[in-house]
Amino acid sequence: MSTAERRADLRGAREERLFVKVLSSTASTDLESIIFSGSTEDVSSSGLSLVASENLPKDSELELWVEIKGCPGKFLLTGVVRWCRPKGAEFCCGVEFTPTEESDFLEWQDLFI
Repeated sequence: MSTAERRADLRGAREERLFVKVLSSTASTDLESIIFSGSTEDVSSSGLSLVASENLPKDSELELWVEIKGCPGKFLLTGVVRWCRPKGAEFCCGVEFTPTEESDFLEWQDLFI
């Protein structure tokens, strides 16, 4: 089954800036607590494709601060890496959001109504 066929929600191509903090990674503790910038390739109400310089192992837990053009402030979201593959000199990773009380997940979902 292709990655696109596993998506629960329709994704729209959208390039937005974001910052990422790795909360945990079962494959590499060297990645834990690092913070880096990146961009989105596409977004949906339940996840996004992240383009960055870091190769993030599957199941890594992330905290993301996403800036959406036209929206004030940033959205704080948490998610899990479902896949990651090379994209030129960078990597593209599929991130599925995990709602938490501290996150802006509900506000994020309102963007897609």
